[in-house]
Amino acid sequence: MRYVIADIEATGLGPDRQMIELALITFENGRITDVFETLINPLTGIPKETLLLTEISARQLENAPKFYDIADRVAMRLDGAVFVSHNVAFDWEMLEKSFTQMGKPLKCKTLCTLKLAQELIPGLKSYNLDELCRFFNIKTINRHRALPDAQAALKLFQELKELASTPRAHQIPRYLPHHKPLMKNLPRHAGVLYLKDANGTAFHIEAMEDLLAGAERILQVRPEARELLERTESLQFDVTGSELIALFKRARFAPMNWQWIITLDVDKTGEKFFLLKPYDRKSGLWYFAERDEAERHLRALKKKLPQEKFAWREGGKTKQEILEYNRVVDELVREAQFPCENLLLWGPGRENDEWSYVLVRQGQLMGWGHDKRPPEVVMENPESAIQKRQDKALEALAIRYLREHRERRFKKEQWRELKDLSC
Repeated sequence: MRYVIADIEATGLGPDRQMIELALITFENGRITDVFETLINPLTGIPKETLLLTEISARQLENAPKFYDIADRVAMRLDGAVFVSHNVAFDWEMLEKSFTQMGKPLKCKTLCTLKLAQELIPGLKSYNLDELCRFFNIKTINRHRALPDAQAALKLFQELKELASTPRAHQIPRYLPHHKPLMKNLPRHAGVLYLKDANGTAFHIEAMEDLLAGAERILQVRPEARELLERTESLQFDVTGSELIALFKRARFAPMNWQWIITLDVDKTGEKFFLLKPYDRKSGLWYFAERDEAERHLRALKKKLPQEKFAWREGGKTKQEILEYNRVVDELVREAQFPCENLLLWGPGRENDEWSYVLVRQGQLMGWGHDKRPPEVVMENPESAIQKRQDKALEALAIRYLREHRERRFKKEQWRELKDLSC
Protein backbone atom coordinates (compact mmCIF):
# COMPACT_ATOMS: atom_id res chain seq x y z
CA MET A 1 0.00 0.00 0.00
CA ARG A 2 1.25 3.46 -0.90
CA TYR A 3 0.40 6.26 1.50
CA VAL A 4 0.72 10.00 0.95
CA ILE A 5 0.94 11.82 4.26
CA ALA A 6 -0.20 15.41 3.80
CA ASP A 7 -0.42 18.67 5.62
CA ILE A 8 -2.00 21.87 4.36
CA GLU A 9 -1.69 25.35 5.82
CA ALA A 10 -4.67 27.58 5.05
CA THR A 11 -5.77 31.19 5.24
CA GLY A 12 -8.08 30.31 8.14
CA LEU A 13 -10.57 27.77 9.46
CA GLY A 14 -13.78 28.96 7.78
CA PRO A 15 -15.55 27.40 4.79
CA ASP A 16 -13.95 29.93 2.40
CA ARG A 17 -10.41 29.08 3.45
CA GLN A 18 -7.75 28.72 0.78
CA MET A 19 -4.48 26.78 0.71
CA ILE A 20 -1.26 28.68 1.26
CA GLU A 21 1.16 25.75 1.71
CA LEU A 22 1.08 22.06 0.87
CA ALA A 23 3.39 19.16 1.77
CA LEU A 24 3.07 15.57 0.55
CA ILE A 25 5.30 12.73 1.79
CA THR A 26 4.98 9.45 -0.11
CA PHE A 27 5.50 6.45 2.15
CA GLU A 28 5.71 2.99 0.64
CA ASN A 29 7.08 -0.35 1.84
CA GLY A 30 8.28 1.16 5.10
CA ARG A 31 10.28 4.03 3.60
CA ILE A 32 9.87 7.54 2.21
CA THR A 33 10.01 7.50 -1.58
CA ASP A 34 9.10 11.11 -2.40
CA VAL A 35 8.71 14.51 -0.73
CA PHE A 36 6.80 17.39 -2.32
CA GLU A 37 6.50 20.82 -0.73
CA THR A 38 5.29 24.15 -2.05
CA LEU A 39 3.80 27.48 -1.08
CA ILE A 40 0.54 28.34 -2.90
CA ASN A 41 -0.75 31.75 -3.87
CA PRO A 42 -4.33 31.80 -2.50
CA LEU A 43 -5.36 34.70 -4.75
CA THR A 44 -6.99 36.34 -1.75
CA GLY A 45 -6.04 38.34 1.31
CA ILE A 46 -4.32 36.57 4.21
CA PRO A 47 -5.21 37.42 7.83
CA LYS A 48 -2.35 38.79 9.92
CA GLU A 49 -2.94 36.03 12.49
CA THR A 50 -2.19 33.40 9.84
CA LEU A 51 0.99 35.16 8.74
CA LEU A 52 2.17 35.37 12.36
CA LEU A 53 1.29 31.74 13.11
CA THR A 54 3.01 30.29 10.03
CA GLU A 55 5.75 32.94 9.72
CA ILE A 56 5.03 33.05 5.99
CA SER A 57 5.16 36.53 4.52
CA ALA A 58 2.60 38.04 2.15
CA ARG A 59 5.37 38.65 -0.42
CA GLN A 60 6.34 34.94 -0.39
CA LEU A 61 2.74 34.02 -1.19
CA GLU A 62 2.45 36.64 -3.93
CA ASN A 63 5.44 35.06 -5.67
CA ALA A 64 4.24 31.47 -5.06
CA PRO A 65 2.61 29.32 -7.79
CA LYS A 66 -1.17 29.17 -8.07
CA PHE A 67 -2.84 25.86 -7.32
CA TYR A 68 -3.56 25.11 -10.99
CA ASP A 69 0.21 25.38 -11.61
CA ILE A 70 0.96 22.45 -9.31
CA ALA A 71 -2.31 20.48 -9.59
CA ASP A 72 -0.97 17.85 -12.01
CA ARG A 73 2.02 17.12 -9.78
CA VAL A 74 -0.32 16.69 -6.80
CA ALA A 75 -2.74 14.45 -8.72
CA MET A 76 0.12 12.27 -9.97
CA ARG A 77 1.29 11.62 -6.41
CA LEU A 78 -2.20 10.85 -5.12
CA ASP A 79 -3.17 8.50 -7.95
CA GLY A 80 -3.74 5.03 -6.44
CA ALA A 81 -2.51 6.12 -3.00
CA VAL A 82 -4.18 6.54 0.40
CA PHE A 83 -4.36 10.19 1.46
CA VAL A 84 -3.35 10.44 5.15
CA SER A 85 -3.51 13.52 7.36
CA HIS A 86 -4.36 14.61 10.87
CA ASN A 87 -8.02 15.68 10.76
CA VAL A 88 -8.33 14.51 7.18
CA ALA A 89 -11.68 16.20 6.63
CA PHE A 90 -10.05 19.64 6.94
CA ASP A 91 -7.25 18.95 4.45
CA TRP A 92 -9.12 16.74 2.00
CA GLU A 93 -12.06 19.13 1.69
CA MET A 94 -9.78 21.97 0.52
CA LEU A 95 -7.87 19.74 -1.87
CA GLU A 96 -10.97 18.13 -3.37
CA LYS A 97 -12.69 21.53 -3.71
CA SER A 98 -9.70 22.99 -5.56
CA PHE A 99 -9.66 20.12 -8.07
CA THR A 100 -13.44 20.29 -8.55
CA GLN A 101 -13.25 24.02 -9.32
CA MET A 102 -10.76 23.16 -12.08
CA GLY A 103 -13.18 20.60 -13.53
CA LYS A 104 -10.94 17.72 -12.46
CA PRO A 105 -12.77 15.84 -9.67
CA LEU A 106 -10.30 13.91 -7.52
CA LYS A 107 -11.04 10.51 -6.00
CA CYS A 108 -8.81 8.98 -3.36
CA LYS A 109 -9.01 6.77 -0.31
CA THR A 110 -8.42 8.67 2.92
CA LEU A 111 -7.18 7.83 6.40
CA CYS A 112 -7.41 10.15 9.41
CA THR A 113 -4.71 9.80 12.09
CA LEU A 114 -6.91 11.78 14.49
CA LYS A 115 -9.78 9.28 14.24
CA LEU A 116 -7.39 6.33 14.35
CA ALA A 117 -5.82 7.74 17.52
CA GLN A 118 -9.26 8.17 19.10
CA GLU A 119 -9.95 4.48 18.47
CA LEU A 120 -6.60 3.18 19.70
CA ILE A 121 -5.85 5.61 22.57
CA PRO A 122 -9.02 6.20 24.58
CA GLY A 123 -9.10 8.83 27.32
CA LEU A 124 -6.73 11.54 26.05
CA LYS A 125 -7.82 15.06 26.97
CA SER A 126 -7.00 16.23 23.45
CA TYR A 127 -6.20 14.52 20.16
CA ASN A 128 -4.46 17.41 18.46
CA LEU A 129 -1.12 16.73 16.79
CA ASP A 130 0.91 18.28 19.63
CA GLU A 131 -0.74 16.16 22.31
CA LEU A 132 -0.33 12.92 20.35
CA CYS A 133 3.30 13.70 19.58
CA ARG A 134 3.88 14.16 23.32
CA PHE A 135 2.14 10.84 23.98
CA PHE A 136 4.50 9.01 21.60
CA ASN A 137 7.56 11.15 22.42
CA ILE A 138 7.73 12.46 18.87
CA LYS A 139 9.87 15.59 18.61
CA THR A 140 8.41 18.42 16.53
CA ILE A 141 9.95 21.58 15.09
CA ASN A 142 8.53 24.57 13.18
CA ARG A 143 4.93 23.68 13.94
CA HIS A 144 2.28 25.18 11.65
CA ARG A 145 4.44 24.78 8.58
CA ALA A 146 3.35 22.14 6.10
CA LEU A 147 6.45 19.97 5.78
CA PRO A 148 7.37 19.75 9.50
CA ASP A 149 3.73 19.01 10.32
CA ALA A 150 3.56 16.34 7.60
CA GLN A 151 6.75 14.79 9.00
CA ALA A 152 5.21 14.72 12.48
CA ALA A 153 2.01 13.23 11.03
CA LEU A 154 4.07 10.53 9.31
CA LYS A 155 5.79 9.56 12.57
CA LEU A 156 2.41 9.53 14.30
CA PHE A 157 0.99 7.36 11.49
CA GLN A 158 3.84 4.88 11.93
CA GLU A 159 3.31 4.73 15.70
CA LEU A 160 -0.43 4.17 15.29
CA LYS A 161 0.08 1.44 12.69
CA GLU A 162 2.53 -0.29 15.00
CA LEU A 163 0.13 0.02 17.92
CA ALA A 164 -2.73 -1.42 15.87
CA SER A 165 -0.74 -4.37 14.53
CA THR A 166 1.30 -5.39 17.59
CA PRO A 167 -0.28 -8.07 19.84
CA ARG A 168 -1.21 -6.69 23.26
CA ALA A 169 1.31 -8.91 25.07
CA HIS A 170 4.21 -7.41 23.09
CA GLN A 171 3.23 -3.76 23.27
CA ILE A 172 5.17 -1.21 25.27
CA PRO A 173 2.89 -0.16 28.17
CA ARG A 174 1.61 3.37 27.59
CA TYR A 175 -0.36 5.63 29.93
CA LEU A 176 -2.38 8.80 29.56
CA PRO A 177 -0.40 11.92 30.53
CA HIS A 178 -2.80 12.86 33.34
CA HIS A 179 -2.69 9.31 34.76
CA LYS A 180 1.09 9.10 35.09
CA PRO A 181 1.36 11.51 38.06
CA LEU A 182 -1.52 9.71 39.79
CA MET A 183 0.52 6.50 39.96
CA LYS A 184 3.73 8.07 41.25
CA ASN A 185 2.79 7.82 44.92
CA LEU A 186 1.33 4.32 44.84
CA PRO A 187 3.18 1.85 47.12
CA ARG A 188 4.21 -1.66 46.15
CA HIS A 189 2.01 -3.18 48.88
CA ALA A 190 -1.27 -5.04 48.86
CA GLY A 191 -4.37 -2.92 49.23
CA VAL A 192 -7.55 -1.55 47.71
CA LEU A 193 -7.44 0.87 44.78
CA TYR A 194 -10.32 3.27 44.14
CA LEU A 195 -10.68 4.86 40.69
CA LYS A 196 -12.63 8.12 40.88
CA ASP A 197 -14.40 10.20 38.25
CA ALA A 198 -14.50 13.97 37.81
CA ASN A 199 -17.04 14.26 40.67
CA GLY A 200 -14.75 12.39 43.07
CA THR A 201 -17.04 9.33 43.06
CA ALA A 202 -15.37 5.91 43.19
CA PHE A 203 -16.74 3.99 40.20
CA HIS A 204 -14.24 1.11 40.11
CA ILE A 205 -12.65 -0.70 43.07
CA GLU A 206 -10.04 -3.44 42.92
CA ALA A 207 -8.16 -5.46 45.52
CA MET A 208 -4.51 -5.82 44.56
CA GLU A 209 -1.43 -7.67 45.74
CA ASP A 210 0.72 -4.78 44.49
CA LEU A 211 -1.01 -1.38 44.23
CA LEU A 212 1.49 0.16 41.81
CA ALA A 213 1.68 -2.88 39.52
CA GLY A 214 -2.10 -3.25 39.65
CA ALA A 215 -2.68 0.39 38.70
CA GLU A 216 -0.18 0.08 35.85
CA ARG A 217 -2.08 -2.97 34.62
CA ILE A 218 -5.59 -1.52 34.63
CA LEU A 219 -4.62 2.00 33.47
CA GLN A 220 -2.56 0.79 30.53
CA VAL A 221 -3.95 2.35 27.36
CA ARG A 222 -6.02 -0.17 25.42
CA PRO A 223 -9.25 0.21 23.41
CA GLU A 224 -11.21 -2.32 25.49
CA ALA A 225 -10.68 -0.17 28.61
CA ARG A 226 -12.12 2.97 26.99
CA GLU A 227 -14.81 3.76 29.58
CA LEU A 228 -12.49 3.17 32.55
CA LEU A 229 -9.70 5.30 31.06
CA GLU A 230 -12.03 8.12 30.08
CA ARG A 231 -13.68 8.27 33.51
CA THR A 232 -10.59 8.00 35.73
CA GLU A 233 -9.60 11.44 37.03
CA SER A 234 -8.06 10.56 40.40
CA LEU A 235 -6.92 7.58 42.49
CA GLN A 236 -7.29 6.72 46.15
CA PHE A 237 -5.76 3.72 47.87
CA ASP A 238 -5.99 1.88 51.15
CA VAL A 239 -2.94 -0.20 52.13
CA THR A 240 -3.80 -3.51 53.82
CA GLY A 241 -0.53 -5.44 53.50
CA SER A 242 -2.62 -8.52 52.73
CA GLU A 243 -4.37 -9.21 49.44
CA LEU A 244 -6.96 -11.31 51.26
CA ILE A 245 -7.85 -8.44 53.61
CA ALA A 246 -7.95 -6.17 50.56
CA LEU A 247 -10.53 -8.54 49.05
CA PHE A 248 -12.56 -8.33 52.27
CA LYS A 249 -12.53 -4.54 52.21
CA ARG A 250 -13.46 -4.42 48.54
CA ALA A 251 -16.35 -6.82 49.16
CA ARG A 252 -17.66 -4.58 51.93
CA PHE A 253 -17.54 -1.58 49.61
CA ALA A 254 -19.03 -3.51 46.70
CA PRO A 255 -20.71 -6.63 48.19
CA MET A 256 -20.42 -9.92 46.35
CA ASN A 257 -23.56 -10.47 44.30
CA TRP A 258 -24.09 -14.17 45.00
CA GLN A 259 -27.06 -15.51 43.03
CA TRP A 260 -26.45 -19.27 42.97
CA ILE A 261 -24.98 -21.85 45.30
CA ILE A 262 -24.02 -25.52 45.11
CA THR A 263 -24.98 -27.47 48.21
CA LEU A 264 -24.70 -31.09 49.39
CA ASP A 265 -27.74 -33.32 49.74
CA VAL A 266 -28.43 -37.02 50.38
CA ASP A 267 -30.99 -39.26 48.68
CA LYS A 268 -32.98 -42.07 50.33
CA THR A 269 -30.25 -44.65 49.60
CA GLY A 270 -27.69 -42.58 51.49
CA GLU A 271 -25.88 -41.47 48.35
CA LYS A 272 -24.62 -37.89 48.51
CA PHE A 273 -25.03 -35.52 45.58
CA PHE A 274 -24.41 -31.88 44.65
CA LEU A 275 -27.39 -29.62 44.10
CA LEU A 276 -27.47 -26.25 42.30
CA LYS A 277 -30.05 -23.79 43.59
CA PRO A 278 -30.68 -20.04 43.99
CA TYR A 279 -28.83 -18.33 46.82
CA ASP A 280 -31.27 -17.88 49.71
CA ARG A 281 -28.90 -16.42 52.33
CA LYS A 282 -28.17 -19.94 53.55
CA SER A 283 -24.78 -21.61 53.57
CA GLY A 284 -23.54 -23.32 50.45
CA LEU A 285 -20.33 -25.03 49.42
CA TRP A 286 -19.68 -22.88 46.34
CA TYR A 287 -21.11 -19.42 45.59
CA PHE A 288 -21.62 -17.83 42.16
CA ALA A 289 -22.84 -14.56 40.69
CA GLU A 290 -23.83 -16.11 37.33
CA ARG A 291 -25.78 -19.29 36.64
CA ASP A 292 -23.52 -20.22 33.71
CA GLU A 293 -20.47 -20.17 36.00
CA ALA A 294 -22.33 -22.30 38.58
CA GLU A 295 -23.39 -24.84 35.94
CA ARG A 296 -19.85 -25.12 34.59
CA HIS A 297 -18.54 -25.78 38.09
CA LEU A 298 -21.23 -28.40 38.73
CA ARG A 299 -20.34 -30.22 35.50
CA ALA A 300 -16.67 -30.16 36.48
CA LEU A 301 -17.53 -31.66 39.87
CA LYS A 302 -19.58 -34.46 38.31
CA LYS A 303 -16.70 -35.39 36.01
CA LYS A 304 -14.55 -36.04 39.08
CA LEU A 305 -17.09 -38.44 40.58
CA PRO A 306 -17.03 -42.22 39.93
CA GLN A 307 -18.85 -42.86 36.66
CA GLU A 308 -21.55 -45.50 36.22
CA LYS A 309 -20.04 -48.63 34.67
CA PHE A 310 -23.29 -49.92 33.15
CA ALA A 311 -25.70 -48.28 30.74
CA TRP A 312 -28.53 -50.13 32.48
CA ARG A 313 -28.82 -52.66 35.28
CA GLU A 314 -31.46 -53.96 37.65
CA GLY A 315 -31.45 -52.49 41.11
CA GLY A 316 -29.41 -49.58 42.41
CA LYS A 317 -25.79 -49.26 43.45
CA THR A 318 -24.34 -51.59 46.01
CA LYS A 319 -23.52 -50.36 49.48
CA GLN A 320 -19.80 -50.50 48.66
CA GLU A 321 -20.31 -48.42 45.52
CA ILE A 322 -22.25 -45.83 47.48
CA LEU A 323 -19.51 -45.65 50.14
CA GLU A 324 -16.83 -45.16 47.47
CA TYR A 325 -18.96 -42.57 45.70
CA ASN A 326 -19.56 -40.68 48.96
CA ARG A 327 -15.84 -40.79 49.79
CA VAL A 328 -15.03 -38.93 46.55
CA VAL A 329 -17.86 -36.47 47.22
CA ASP A 330 -16.43 -35.77 50.69
CA GLU A 331 -13.00 -35.10 49.20
CA LEU A 332 -14.52 -32.55 46.83
CA VAL A 333 -16.44 -30.98 49.71
CA ARG A 334 -13.20 -30.49 51.62
CA GLU A 335 -11.92 -28.38 48.72
CA ALA A 336 -14.76 -25.96 49.43
CA GLN A 337 -13.80 -25.57 53.07
CA PHE A 338 -10.95 -23.97 54.95
CA PRO A 339 -7.82 -26.15 54.95
CA CYS A 340 -8.09 -26.46 58.74
CA GLU A 341 -10.86 -26.15 61.28
CA ASN A 342 -8.75 -23.66 63.23
CA LEU A 343 -6.45 -21.45 61.24
CA LEU A 344 -4.40 -18.32 61.71
CA LEU A 345 -2.96 -16.65 58.62
CA TRP A 346 -0.43 -13.88 58.93
CA GLY A 347 1.63 -11.74 56.62
CA PRO A 348 2.90 -8.20 55.99
CA GLY A 349 1.02 -5.32 57.55
CA ARG A 350 0.37 -1.77 56.43
CA GLU A 351 3.76 -0.65 57.75
CA ASN A 352 7.14 -2.30 58.15
CA ASP A 353 6.66 -2.97 61.88
CA GLU A 354 3.15 -4.37 61.54
CA TRP A 355 1.56 -7.76 60.78
CA SER A 356 -1.79 -8.65 59.21
CA TYR A 357 -3.88 -11.50 60.64
CA VAL A 358 -6.89 -13.54 59.53
CA LEU A 359 -8.49 -15.96 62.00
CA VAL A 360 -10.62 -19.05 61.36
CA ARG A 361 -12.23 -20.99 64.24
CA GLN A 362 -14.13 -24.24 63.84
CA GLY A 363 -14.24 -23.76 60.07
CA GLN A 364 -15.69 -20.24 60.28
CA LEU A 365 -14.12 -16.90 59.43
CA MET A 366 -13.84 -15.02 62.71
CA GLY A 367 -12.35 -11.82 61.34
CA TRP A 368 -9.14 -9.99 60.51
CA GLY A 369 -6.94 -7.23 61.79
CA HIS A 370 -3.49 -5.65 62.07
CA ASP A 371 -1.15 -5.80 65.03
CA LYS A 372 2.45 -4.87 65.77
CA ARG A 373 2.95 -7.97 67.87
CA PRO A 374 4.73 -10.84 66.06
CA PRO A 375 2.95 -14.13 65.29
CA GLU A 376 4.63 -16.06 68.12
CA VAL A 377 2.96 -13.69 70.59
CA VAL A 378 -0.40 -13.37 68.81
CA MET A 379 -0.81 -17.13 68.43
CA GLU A 380 -1.29 -17.42 72.21
CA ASN A 381 -4.47 -15.34 71.94
CA PRO A 382 -5.35 -14.79 68.24
CA GLU A 383 -8.66 -13.09 69.02
CA SER A 384 -6.77 -10.14 70.55
CA ALA A 385 -5.39 -9.18 67.11
CA ILE A 386 -8.77 -9.24 65.35
CA GLN A 387 -10.53 -5.90 64.84
CA LYS A 388 -13.07 -6.81 62.18
CA ARG A 389 -15.34 -9.53 63.47
CA GLN A 390 -17.09 -12.42 61.78
CA ASP A 391 -18.74 -11.71 58.45
CA LYS A 392 -20.48 -14.75 57.02
CA ALA A 393 -20.83 -13.19 53.58
CA LEU A 394 -17.05 -13.09 53.21
CA GLU A 395 -16.44 -16.69 54.21
CA ALA A 396 -16.92 -18.07 50.68
CA LEU A 397 -14.61 -15.38 49.36
CA ALA A 398 -11.89 -16.34 51.83
CA ILE A 399 -12.19 -20.06 51.04
CA ARG A 400 -12.05 -19.44 47.30
CA TYR A 401 -9.02 -17.20 47.72
CA LEU A 402 -7.12 -19.72 49.84
CA ARG A 403 -7.96 -22.54 47.49
CA GLU A 404 -6.85 -20.64 44.38
CA HIS A 405 -3.77 -18.95 45.83
CA ARG A 406 -2.53 -21.36 48.48
CA GLU A 407 0.36 -22.78 46.44
CA ARG A 408 1.47 -19.33 45.27
CA ARG A 409 1.32 -18.03 48.83
CA PHE A 410 3.62 -20.73 50.14
CA LYS A 411 6.14 -20.03 47.38
CA LYS A 412 6.19 -16.30 48.05
CA GLU A 413 6.11 -16.87 51.82
CA GLN A 414 4.02 -13.79 52.39
CA TRP A 415 1.34 -15.80 54.15
CA ARG A 416 1.78 -18.79 56.42
CA GLU A 417 -0.64 -21.16 58.07
CA LEU A 418 -0.48 -21.76 61.77
CA LYS A 419 -1.65 -25.28 62.51
CA ASP A 420 -3.49 -24.33 65.63
CA LEU A 421 -5.53 -26.68 67.85
CA SER A 422 -7.10 -29.42 65.69
CA CYS A 423 -4.90 -28.72 62.64
